[in-house]
Amino acid sequence: MSDLNQTIAERVAEVAEDLELQAGLKLSNKQLDELRITGRVTIDLVTIAPYLPKIIKYLHQSDDEDVVWLLLINTISGDAEITLKGCQLML
Repeated sequence: MSDLNQTIAERVAEVAEDLELQAGLKLSNKQLDELRITGRVTIDLVTIAPYLPKIIKYLHQSDDEDVVWLLLINTISGDAEITLKGCQLML
């Protein structure tokens, strides 16, 4: 496995662990694959809504450099997006 693939796999595992331990949200294998392949996973806002208070609390109480992912709400689609940090180039 290349270094990049190893890093991605570790970060995806960390996201899954954070969400499950801190909020009780378990990502499906399909969601984990989407995150691993694209660097982000989209979750319907209705599905993630019960977990949002705990996720937001975790993100606010954690040091930014210790969390390898971002939570975004897409105002057009109405979905939540969990994105690996460092996988986008903003132009």
